[in-house]
Amino acid sequence: MCRQIASLFWQGAVTHGGGCGCTSPAEPRHPQRRQRRRRQGRRSLLNKSDVCYLIWNTFIEVTVGLLSLTVASGGMSPLPAQRVQQDNMEAAVGGVVSMVMQGLGECRLLLVTSTPVTDMLSHVLSELRDGGSGGVVVMEDTSSLSTSLIVPRLTRDGGAACWTLVFFLAEVPDTDDILNNKREGSNNTSGTDGHNEGGRKDINASFKNSNQDIKRFLEKSGLWMLPETRVLVVGWDTSGTLLLQHPSLRNIRHLFLLLLLPADKGRTVELYRRCLFCSTRERGTELLLREKATLQLHVKQRLLLGRLVNLWGSLLTVITMDYFPHVDYHRSPNHQPGGKVLPKDCLDFRMVDAIASHLNFSYVVREPPDGQWGVRDDSGHFTGIVGSLEREEGDLSMVLTPTPDRLEVMDHSRIYGEGAFVIISLKPRPATQHWAFVKSFRDELWLTLLSMVVVWGVLLWAMLKAWTWIRVDREVRWSSLTSAILYGFGALLEDPPHPPPTNLSAQVMVGWWWVLCIIITTAYRSSLISHLTVPGISRPVNTFDDLLELEGWSWSAEIGLLNMADRDFFLGSPSPVVREVYRLMEFYTLEDALQKVLKGRHSFITWKNYIDVRIASRYSDARGITPLYVSNKRYPIFGGYSWGFRRGAPFLDAIKRLKQCLLESGILTYWLSDVIKQRVRETRKNSQEGQDASVTQALLPNLGSGEVVLGLSHLQGVFYFLFAGFVVSLITLMCEQAFTHTNTTREVAAITKG
Repeated sequence: MCRQIASLFWQGAVTHGGGCGCTSPAEPRHPQRRQRRRRQGRRSLLNKSDVCYLIWNTFIEVTVGLLSLTVASGGMSPLPAQRVQQDNMEAAVGGVVSMVMQGLGECRLLLVTSTPVTDMLSHVLSELRDGGSGGVVVMEDTSSLSTSLIVPRLTRDGGAACWTLVFFLAEVPDTDDILNNKREGSNNTSGTDGHNEGGRKDINASFKNSNQDIKRFLEKSGLWMLPETRVLVVGWDTSGTLLLQHPSLRNIRHLFLLLLLPADKGRTVELYRRCLFCSTRERGTELLLREKATLQLHVKQRLLLGRLVNLWGSLLTVITMDYFPHVDYHRSPNHQPGGKVLPKDCLDFRMVDAIASHLNFSYVVREPPDGQWGVRDDSGHFTGIVGSLEREEGDLSMVLTPTPDRLEVMDHSRIYGEGAFVIISLKPRPATQHWAFVKSFRDELWLTLLSMVVVWGVLLWAMLKAWTWIRVDREVRWSSLTSAILYGFGALLEDPPHPPPTNLSAQVMVGWWWVLCIIITTAYRSSLISHLTVPGISRPVNTFDDLLELEGWSWSAEIGLLNMADRDFFLGSPSPVVREVYRLMEFYTLEDALQKVLKGRHSFITWKNYIDVRIASRYSDARGITPLYVSNKRYPIFGGYSWGFRRGAPFLDAIKRLKQCLLESGILTYWLSDVIKQRVRETRKNSQEGQDASVTQALLPNLGSGEVVLGLSHLQGVFYFLFAGFVVSLITLMCEQAFTHTNTTREVAAITKG
């Protein structure tokens, strides 16, 4: 041994030019001299090498002898073979962990352990860092960790595309070895068996409590919301398999267990993979590797499962409510709240059938127990469908509106349907013909004509007065202001009260007035005839502003709006008009609200796709004519409709991917149109029997041939005006007679007194 060490030192000395000062002189620059000196110095160099070798050999033998004496006297202990074997084993374990991590892909690592940094853990850390894993974070105090620390780190870390968590469980060593070491290091060597048994319990309890810290960490971590996170559990006995069933890991797809079990010589490695969706329809574990832990160990099987493309017949629970054309189903005769329902042909069930055939899963449909869509209650939790997903009583829901509050307790897929409010009112009706003779001209035109008659009469009277003042020898036929104004009105009505004036200037002025009156009367006749034959229609209701402007108008919404997120559209709107509409809104059932609309002066606010089917099937005649009017203004609600999922659902990405394919193919538009047409055909097989009497009555004005015959209803306003004139004339006559009688009485009394 000493000679081997000496030879190693000698090789180093010769390689580096000698460690004892035996170095060759500097070689000359000239080639000839250099060759000559080499030939001459070979024998002298060999002599010097022998001398240096003897000196080094003597020095090494003396040093080794002194070391041997020190070891024999107890001053220094040699390195035991067990320690060397232990170091090799720890290096092998570190290599195995690093090898498994390489099989999990390039992701940033997070190492979670509740044990101190032991030699074993140090080897694992060194292997992980040397493997270029992108960063390792060691957490020792798991009891202080919470969701606020780990979840943001995993979800919002800008430098990591994916994460891999390594849970390093505490090692439960051989209890007898630990107790023997304690006895050797203690002063009291006469311990009893009872004392030893108590020590075993204390040690096992301490290691058990250390692993309990990891379980508490899992309860706080919220890993169930991150299904694509890769998790590796490194354990030392079969108790590590219990960690795979922890509720916080229920949604993790890539979950592995690396067991390091004791064997006769060294350690045995077992690598398991948890199966989330198995062919047996039950969660189980799959053994991937069972070999001896060596540095030459390799995993040949692929660890990561890739995209989720097969659920192996897993049963998913769908929570939804009736909302045709998106969702429709049958209820059993003994149906209970929250019970199962039988799907019917509709848009969303066509979608889920297509997706289920690709992902190989089955589903059952249930209603929410309280029959609500989902709003926050006083306790801060959600009711209805959203509450069921929040409590994980279901896997997914259909036709649900995503809102900021709902996104806190559930996940959503891409929006696939339009969600918009529209206003349903009676179609604009023909205006009443009572005042058609007045409405033939606009109000501003009537006021203009009235002012022109008065102004023209005043000008004519002034001209007659000026002519009388200039020509004193001539007389005018009438020269009062009342006669001039009445003549202007008479000419406009084509019936002047008396002949025109005799002077030429006034006659010219009257002639131009007659020309204007002919134009005005001709325009009035044509406008009156057009209004009587094609009457104007009432103003349609298209916006919320129209609702507030109409006097004596009311509006309503369906009662279900109170338990839906669409209520937040009104309450949280920045527009004061929208909030005012909600404040004055009434709530009825669908049928009651539509009946009020048919009676007139009432509007119904509802969802477009939902009401279009009802109008086409129940409130239209055989030709598709309906008395209801759908506003052309739409008010979008949070972007539209989507599917909701429980938080952390591992099949969310797979379903979202297939829904995207359906959207891009355009099949959803065709399915929606086909579902609506099919339902309308089914409900209108016998349109006369299925149609409501109020609908038929509302359609009567639209069932004529288009020909209009003038009658009393068209000109009754003229007669009303005539009767009003008679009444005014009668009142004027009575007032005139009373005034005349009073004056006559006063004159008689004055004459009598005189």
